[in-house]
Amino acid sequence: MTDNKRAEVYLAALLHDIGKFYQRADEGSVAKSKHLHSDIKKLEGIFCPEDKKIKGRSSHKHILWTAQFFKDFEPHLKGLVGSHNNEITIDRLMRLSAIHHNPSGNDLMELVIQKADHFSSGVDRSASEDAWKEAYEEESWDSFRKIRMRSIFEGVSLAENQGKSWSITYKKKLPLCKMQLTEKFFSPDEADVVPDYAGLWNDFVNEVKFIQTDSFKTFAETILFLLEKYTSRIPASTIHLPDVSLYDHAKTTAAFAVCLYDYVTGNSQQIPASDDKPFLLIGADLSGIQKFIYGIIARGAAKNLKGRSFYLQLLIDNIVDELVKVLGLFNANIVYKSGGGFYLLAPNTAKTREVISEFEKKILNQLFQYHKTDLFLAIDYIEFGEAELFSKTSDSNTNSIGEVWAELAKKIGARKSQRFINLFDKEGYKELFSPASITGDELVDELTGEEIQGNPVSYDGHKMNHYTKQQIILGEKLKNTKYWIHSEERLTYFPESAHEFNVIGLESYNYFVPKEFFDDRNNIDRLRKSADKVKAIAINDLDFLETPQKGINNIYGFAFYGGNEYPESKWYKAPKVFEEIAGAEFKDGDRECRSHTPGLFRLGIMRMDVDNLGAIFRRGLSPDKRSFSRYSVLSRSLDAFFGGYLNTIWKSNNDFRNFTQIIYSGGDDMFIIGKWDVLIEMAKVINAAFRKWTCNNPWLTLSGGIAIVYPKFPILKGAELSEKEEKNAKSHIFGNQEKNAFSIFGYAFEWDSEYEFLLSLKNQIKGLLKSGLSSGFSTAVYNLMQQAGFYFDKTAISFFRV
Repeated sequence: MTDNKRAEVYLAALLHDIGKFYQRADEGSVAKSKHLHSDIKKLEGIFCPEDKKIKGRSSHKHILWTAQFFKDFEPHLKGLVGSHNNEITIDRLMRLSAIHHNPSGNDLMELVIQKADHFSSGVDRSASEDAWKEAYEEESWDSFRKIRMRSIFEGVSLAENQGKSWSITYKKKLPLCKMQLTEKFFSPDEADVVPDYAGLWNDFVNEVKFIQTDSFKTFAETILFLLEKYTSRIPASTIHLPDVSLYDHAKTTAAFAVCLYDYVTGNSQQIPASDDKPFLLIGADLSGIQKFIYGIIARGAAKNLKGRSFYLQLLIDNIVDELVKVLGLFNANIVYKSGGGFYLLAPNTAKTREVISEFEKKILNQLFQYHKTDLFLAIDYIEFGEAELFSKTSDSNTNSIGEVWAELAKKIGARKSQRFINLFDKEGYKELFSPASITGDELVDELTGEEIQGNPVSYDGHKMNHYTKQQIILGEKLKNTKYWIHSEERLTYFPESAHEFNVIGLESYNYFVPKEFFDDRNNIDRLRKSADKVKAIAINDLDFLETPQKGINNIYGFAFYGGNEYPESKWYKAPKVFEEIAGAEFKDGDRECRSHTPGLFRLGIMRMDVDNLGAIFRRGLSPDKRSFSRYSVLSRSLDAFFGGYLNTIWKSNNDFRNFTQIIYSGGDDMFIIGKWDVLIEMAKVINAAFRKWTCNNPWLTLSGGIAIVYPKFPILKGAELSEKEEKNAKSHIFGNQEKNAFSIFGYAFEWDSEYEFLLSLKNQIKGLLKSGLSSGFSTAVYNLMQQAGFYFDKTAISFFRV
């Protein structure tokens, strides 16, 4: 079988349940449908299995709408299949996608997709009587269309550790709508609203028509982004608990299908047995992040901090893209990725393991060449199979899929304790331990303190490494970026304003095209004649197909990134310097803030993350709910909040926009700098939004802390102080609950009961300042805080000295 066959399996699996979306947009049953063609209806006896209870009646009729989808898009798909010498036909693609509930026993690829569907759901549907409840979907036609998704967060609990049973009532419902970074999208409710499937379907198919390609991979990867946009609020099942979206189920089914394809074609040409382990969960974790981002000289921190943070996101993104390419996988195989690491689903074959080993050596060597020992990527994997995916009891001898995640985390942790062990050959040892400086006269990067490699470059009067300058420009470009273009080859048609970013010498070229670029008609014409086979990603913009970037076989999509915008200095187009963020102003247009500016100007450095996330992934879902697709929903839903919705929160308040800068937000954590009092207010708003998003589940909480320092205080030290505060919050106990707190000056406040005191204290401090008090101010605040039993140390005293 060829690579085209492999791509065919991937696309067929990705669209295997698209009929559930289409069916709910229809107005009647099979007989009364206005969308099903007569020739599709005739396929009922072939595609639909026979009802197990009533002979002569078929079940799982949504697959007829899956078949109709391929019929509707036959004109578009002809270009897709026409260049493959009759190896692939539209009828074959339709059958492969639609027959997953009734595959023929002698067609291996049909069985692969069926098995992938089971693995994604975490249940052997062929052996489950409960799964056959779907057979009766048409008996309650109106009711199943009215069922809305439940939040995955409402089902999270760590109570079984306290001897309590799993008893969860699902009350919150998610609105049926396309994905958007709005309060409505991130606000589960209890309202009974009939979903508008017809309108949503119409919008979806109108966008699918924009995909013009003759490449299976290009079509599949672009439609994957459209599925996330349109089906992440459609329940994959309306019979079982509807907390898994159609998108997450389709994505994981496609990932399992391509892995199974590789496994069965590379081994026995048979579906693996129940005790086989055909899959690898690959994980990676980047260490050295804090020192890398924040270990920069204070006078250049404001310029360099944002770009340095995004550089790590770009690094992980490019590494993942290259690993997916060398493994021959697809975007659906990427389970999760953020600036701190990634998870990938891959086939457990000798070739895969060999590729991972060689890839790891390459990445670590290139990381060392560019960043020495500052950054390290720990990569490892763990085998699993049907036994783990179908394990439903916590006392089973077989690990559940949640425990697979936990075991992989342990292996990655062990890798991190053996950093750069691959360099301990003769040449590597010499390079690792040779002194960086020979004479002491070597040029040093004036912003990072690193030795300059090659010829120095200059930016804003400072000598620096070329990649430091790149990072500064990268941070500045983010605010006005319309599209992030990723190519495996260097592109020549972009102007200098787009800039080119090549990370650690990988075969990845990144271009960030500014919004003003599209104001010039000549530029738009150039894009319409641009290179092929690039990936055009809209940052925090869901209308990603509305682009003049054209060409053949280009993949279009979107990405969430927390903090792509920043408060801009009124004096020059760059991020505000820390003095401005803290509230000071320039005098007479001078680029140096006046130190004598009256007022209390202090910078807050804040970090927050989700409590107990490791335990939640390991055992937070009940044993019968630990499916791979649910873990996909869980991780994606957290990242959507931190990577996407936090930008909306930031934009919603003038003080947030003008006096805070999101340095990093994604995955399950955030790091923000800002004016000290504004950050205290912002922390409250973020926590309230997070609790609303997670259905006020007491097992899903945030803890964080803030360090308050002078604007010129070393940012690395400030980051360490904020980390200390965050750890203090995570050790806080209020009543019977640990964590769920926010810490300042070494004192933690529980969000729901104690935090109001902190807000009151902040407002009293501001009131005293506005009244013009100066002498005796520290004593007044000291007495105020002492009355509350507040710990008042040297750090706090220095904060109040004006």
